[in-house]
Amino acid sequence: MRLHLPKPLHGWRAFAGEVGIVVLGVLIALGAGQVVQTIHDRQAAAHASVSIKWELARQRLDALERLAVQPCLTGQLNRLSARLAAFRGGEWAAMPMNVAQASVNSSQWSTVQAYRAPERLRVSEAWQTARSNGSLNYLPDATVSADAELYNRGERIRLLQAQESDAAAELAPLALDGPIDVATRASLLGEIAKVDHANAVMVYEAKALIAELGPLLRDLPRQEIDRQVVQMLAVERKLRGSCVLDLKLPDEERRS
Repeated sequence: MRLHLPKPLHGWRAFAGEVGIVVLGVLIALGAGQVVQTIHDRQAAAHASVSIKWELARQRLDALERLAVQPCLTGQLNRLSARLAAFRGGEWAAMPMNVAQASVNSSQWSTVQAYRAPERLRVSEAWQTARSNGSLNYLPDATVSADAELYNRGERIRLLQAQESDAAAELAPLALDGPIDVATRASLLGEIAKVDHANAVMVYEAKALIAELGPLLRDLPRQEIDRQVVQMLAVERKLRGSCVLDLKLPDEERRS
C-alpha cells in the first residue's frame, strides 16, 4: 500500500515560495527585535555612564571638602597633641573643636567633640546598578576599568574615615573639663596619632582621586560642578570659620 502525501493547492514551487516568505518574515522580525534590544542596551549604558559620572563627581566634591578643612583638622590635632604631651595628670581644661554647633542639625551633632571631621557616605548605587543589569558590558573596557579603580579608591577613603571616626570618639574626654590620669593621657596620645595617620592617608587618597577624575568629568556641566564646590565651602566656613581653605583648582581642570 502506497502512502500518498497531499499536494499543495498551487504546487510545490508555490508552496516553497510561501514558506520562504514566512521564514524571511520571521528572520526579519527576529533581526528587528535584536536591533531594538541593542538600541535599548546602548541607551541604558549611556544612561549608566552619565549616572556613574555624577556619582563620581559627588566623591570628588567630598575629596575637595577634605582638602578644604585640613587646616582646621590638623590645627586641632596639633593643639591637642602639644598640650597633652605637656600634661602631667590632674584637672584637664576642655579643648572642644571650634565648630558652630548651632548651625548643625542636633540629631547629627548632639555632643561637643575634641575632633570632628566631615563624615561622608561613599555612594556607589549607580555603579552597582550598572554592574547588576549588564550596562557595563556595553561600555569601553578602559572606561569600566578606570571607573572601577576610582570606586576602589573611594572605598579606601571610606574605610579610613571609619578608622578616623573610631579613634576620634576616644578623644571625647579632651572636649570636657575633668580629671585625666597619666595612663589615660598616654592612651589619648595614641588615639591622636591614629586620627592623624588616617587623616593624612585620606588627604593622599583625596588628591589622587581629584587628579584622576579631572579628565573623566569633562563632559559634565562645569557651572553646576563649580556651584556645588562654592556651596560646600560656604557651609564649611559657616561651621568651622576662617580656617577653611579657598580651594584653587588646577588650570587644566578649569579649562576642561
